[in-house]
Amino acid sequence: MSTELLVCENVSKHYQEGSNKVQVLDNVNFHIDKAEQIAILGSSGSGKSTLLHILGALDTPTSGSVLFKGTDIFSYSEKQQARFRNQSLGFVYQFHHLLPEFNAIENVAMPLLIGKVDRGDATKQAANMLDKVGLSHRIKHKPSEMSGGERQRVAIARALVTQPDLVLADEPTGNLDHRTGQSIYQLLNELREQISTSFIVVTHDTELAKKLDRTLLITDGKLVRQEP
Repeated sequence: MSTELLVCENVSKHYQEGSNKVQVLDNVNFHIDKAEQIAILGSSGSGKSTLLHILGALDTPTSGSVLFKGTDIFSYSEKQQARFRNQSLGFVYQFHHLLPEFNAIENVAMPLLIGKVDRGDATKQAANMLDKVGLSHRIKHKPSEMSGGERQRVAIARALVTQPDLVLADEPTGNLDHRTGQSIYQLLNELREQISTSFIVVTHDTELAKKLDRTLLITDGKLVRQEP
């Protein structure tokens, strides 16, 4: 039985700027297994964020395919892609992107409410996930009333509340101090053990990358190295 969750096959992306062709990704190939954690390292402009957007069906490749559980996500209709993002994926960004007018439990419950989960059930699941990330005492606090590390934990809880197969994280520790960044990594590991979620983490943090199962290095849109 295959353990492959997502397979990226010959993915390329370019833009046309007048008569110039700008190659962002060039024939990228890799896969991620269930409950695996992968780091994607690369300098600014290397194409790693574009790759993450393509894996999340937020952007489309010029050529190539992304197979999720054996099905090309770009064969989905827009409605199917939206359902895929809501039910199968979680997203964590460098900036938490919490809604400032809502408190922690309301922010975390949002993906469930969008997915038409009953409000009472959504609130219970959000409270449970906030407890898992150590914030059961902050559920009624708004983002402005929390520290940077707490806001990022709320964002991770929001990404995981639907118990997705895969979380795509773009510089999740980029704005945090070293100690808080370490605690975020420990949290990701604990949650991987609890709900078997896979993580693809785009990062500049080589120390964080070394702690994950594998590292992919992207240079000028090319995947130049894969390390265990």
